[in-house]
Amino acid sequence: MTADQDIFKSTAPRYFSIAPGRPFLQDLAQTLAASITAEGFSVADALIYLPTRRAARALSEAFLAAAGTNAALTPHIRALGDIDEDEFLVDDIGATIEDELSLLPAISSANRRLILARLIAERERVFFDGQHRWAGAISAADELGKLLDSLYTEEVDAEKLGDIVPDGLAEHWQGSLEFLKIVTELWPDYLAEQSLSDPAARRIALIKKQTNRWLETPPNHPVIIAGTTGSTPAVGQMMKAVASFPFGCVVLPGLDFWSPSHVWDAVDEPHPQSGLKALIDNLDVLRGDIRPWPGSGLGNIPPRTDLVTMALRPAGASDDWREWAENTKADRSAITNGTEGLSLVEAKDEEREASIIALKLREVVNQPDRTAMLVTPDRDLARRVAIKMRRWDVIVDDSAGAPFANTPCGIFLRLVAAWLSDVANPVHLMAMLDHSRFGGGLNGKDRARAIGEMDRALRGLRPHKNIEGLRKRLEQRGDITPPLATLFSTLEQAAALWPDASESFSDRFESHLRASEILCESDEEQGEDRLWRGDDGEEGASLLAILRDSLGLIQNDQSTEYPEIFTRLIAGGAVRRREPAHPRLSILGPLEARMQSADVVILGGLNESVWPRDAAIDPFLSRPMRRELGLPSPERRIGLAAHDFAQLSASPEVMLVRSTRAGGKPTKPSRWIVRLKNILKGASALDQVDQTATYEGLADLLDKPSEIALIGAPSPRPPVEARPTAFPVTAIEKLLRDPYAIYAQRILRLRKLDPLGEEFDARHVGNLFHKIMEDYAKAPEPDAAAGKVKLLQLFDEYAPEYGYEPHHHAFWRKRVEDACAWLARWDEEQRELGAPAVLEGKGEYTFQLDGTDYTLSARADRIDMRATGGAFIIDYKTGDPPTLNMQQKFSPQLSLTGFIVEKGGFSSLGAAPVDGFEYIKVLDRKEKDRPSRATGDDAAKLIADTRDGLFSLLLHFSNAENAYISQPRPQYTDSFGDYDHLARRRERNAQGGGDE
Repeated sequence: MTADQDIFKSTAPRYFSIAPGRPFLQDLAQTLAASITAEGFSVADALIYLPTRRAARALSEAFLAAAGTNAALTPHIRALGDIDEDEFLVDDIGATIEDELSLLPAISSANRRLILARLIAERERVFFDGQHRWAGAISAADELGKLLDSLYTEEVDAEKLGDIVPDGLAEHWQGSLEFLKIVTELWPDYLAEQSLSDPAARRIALIKKQTNRWLETPPNHPVIIAGTTGSTPAVGQMMKAVASFPFGCVVLPGLDFWSPSHVWDAVDEPHPQSGLKALIDNLDVLRGDIRPWPGSGLGNIPPRTDLVTMALRPAGASDDWREWAENTKADRSAITNGTEGLSLVEAKDEEREASIIALKLREVVNQPDRTAMLVTPDRDLARRVAIKMRRWDVIVDDSAGAPFANTPCGIFLRLVAAWLSDVANPVHLMAMLDHSRFGGGLNGKDRARAIGEMDRALRGLRPHKNIEGLRKRLEQRGDITPPLATLFSTLEQAAALWPDASESFSDRFESHLRASEILCESDEEQGEDRLWRGDDGEEGASLLAILRDSLGLIQNDQSTEYPEIFTRLIAGGAVRRREPAHPRLSILGPLEARMQSADVVILGGLNESVWPRDAAIDPFLSRPMRRELGLPSPERRIGLAAHDFAQLSASPEVMLVRSTRAGGKPTKPSRWIVRLKNILKGASALDQVDQTATYEGLADLLDKPSEIALIGAPSPRPPVEARPTAFPVTAIEKLLRDPYAIYAQRILRLRKLDPLGEEFDARHVGNLFHKIMEDYAKAPEPDAAAGKVKLLQLFDEYAPEYGYEPHHHAFWRKRVEDACAWLARWDEEQRELGAPAVLEGKGEYTFQLDGTDYTLSARADRIDMRATGGAFIIDYKTGDPPTLNMQQKFSPQLSLTGFIVEKGGFSSLGAAPVDGFEYIKVLDRKEKDRPSRATGDDAAKLIADTRDGLFSLLLHFSNAENAYISQPRPQYTDSFGDYDHLARRRERNAQGGGDE
């Protein structure tokens, strides 16, 4: 190699930069290998620092590739870490044993989190109502931990917090300072008492010790720092020292050599070059002192880099856009070269975005030896793409893995925690039973049968709040089969482990895990084997083992808060699959993608608040406060994200992808996409890049069926002998409004299930008042005042059976008292006209039409016999009753009941004339409410008309040619039919077919 290519031949300090779009690690490895050996060292003598561990692994592979077929050792490669969350705290910088021993050991991350949470919980208890809120305290501890990391890494003394007195906020700030004593006093005191150090502070101390030792005795072997922007003062000082060593150098990522001075001077924090500009200023060097890395192709600005650099110019220097656009129009070669290999796709939604990315990755699979990587901070998008690739049996490694809390093991543990804290909750119970890890001590067939029986038994109002409540519900619903008995026995064993509220969180945690193992057990496999199997089970066992040692710190917690605390504790754990992944495809986050390269780079999720994320809001310090303390502004991370985007978008083949809608709402494109589109429009080159129509069309073809058959509205025509001939009067309204519902219910015999864990509502109030009025009418009080008291007594007696609990008082009690007062007065008035003859009684009448016998039945809430000898029919309603007009058309319940009364269908009455009928509104009566009643000749006419309509309706459906249509009258349709999904109403409406 020539002297110009030997980096160590140049004068110190040695600062270099590798151009954007270049394979950073490959260029670094090739030139370093040659320079190191040219100086008489072996590659293994070198020490190289990179920002991330992934980059360190990739550089080792690059050195091996550079060595070719020759046997080779790799350099010592260490990860410095960077400003990004987590990464700075976890990597090993390779400090000496002496340095390690000279510092106090670091507290574990789990202990730090829970100790901070405990300090916060104590503060919260003092500030608020004396209660600890541990779940919220853990979340706050995570944020407080970020503040601590920032203070330590920026080497800001926490005591300076007390020197800040923001204008106009002094009183408020004093309250905040009181809380932040956790940072300024309590945390340092705790560490000193325990002879421990904070991990971030210890790491900075190790970096500074390493730097100071080198300054005293410069190393006599190659030392290189590459790829970092020196985002912390300690790293910046180390870089400054290394650049001056006899065999040291610093290699920067993608420094802008080409922009003129006025552009460089205008660089602000959100700009891609802001981090490098700040670093250069801190290193006391000029941009011109940075040299191109030998072999990295730096000379004239590459066309793509020119395009991206121009698009992302700081606002203060964007006046040059117009001149650039005019020059580009005059010479099309520059823009053509800049856009070659660049494509932009704006998908219609996030699902389509994932499909388009998957198509691009699939395209690369078909091209031997080509590689591709998707880079996105959107983990949901990453998971979507990975799942879509499986349609082609292609497994793509997602570097972030899956959150443990969302894996089968994590989900089951969370479901068990929720159930143990409220064992009678049917929703929690059935969610747990339906999980694949639940065993119940049964085989698959018996388990499915028992779960189905449990599901049916728990429909309706929720049982009482303990395991005995569940047992009573099962016994009420019928015989308990052997599989269900085994399942329930397993539930009892697990529930019996749950400690009472006075026990500690650690006890609940251990009981929770043991109960989870019991619940997992099948008839052939132990519970612990089923629960902790697979990648997620192993990760869960490891994560929970680490947590176990710290749980004693959680004290005075509320037992009902356990599920939420547990969920917060396991948040952050990730499961990385060990199954073989495609060797040429990868999915990376922006942090992992730094210094990585591929033949095809896909940048996904390019929407504001996704990439870049919104500037983080510090919950403790305002922007002016952070600036006064010397902490970086929230825009600093946007600048780092912009640098990642600029570096990656300069790759030879790049696809930029975003979704125009997410979660059903329009999205805002990333500021970088907006700028790039604007400059391309100005150069009349956007059409060369915009590939949206092409890839949307391909995505359409991917899921397009070979043919689409539009199916009309169902119109079943069962044989006459299968059609019902017995109807309750309430079914006649349904036969008028929605014949298909009668077909599904009374011919197919399909029944709607009640909801699980149903809450007390107006329907239950109605049933409750029917019971109350039935009992009251049998033994009424002599006056309205006493009647109200008795009605309320009856309400309180029966209410618990109908699901009414003390916490319902606030909403229902006043309404119930008003209703009872009115009903007592109303009953007193009715008894002056007659006496109840039927209370919740059933009547029926059988008649013949066209040779077929039909039976009409009714259950009357109340029928009074008036002094006239006529019957008066009463029906209680908790909601608004139908008007007389609606009764004539679609709600004939009471008039048909009157028809049955006239025909002697109620045995206790015999055949009797009907004086009238009325709906009684029980709740929320108002003066303006009109009575819904018919009397005298009006009632007689309505009964006669309803009878004739009934006969006509029954004769219509006795014809085998007439179908049971779904809601055939558009003006009287509703959106809550029990069988609408079976009738495909929504599907037909979406097709534009309406309800015909």
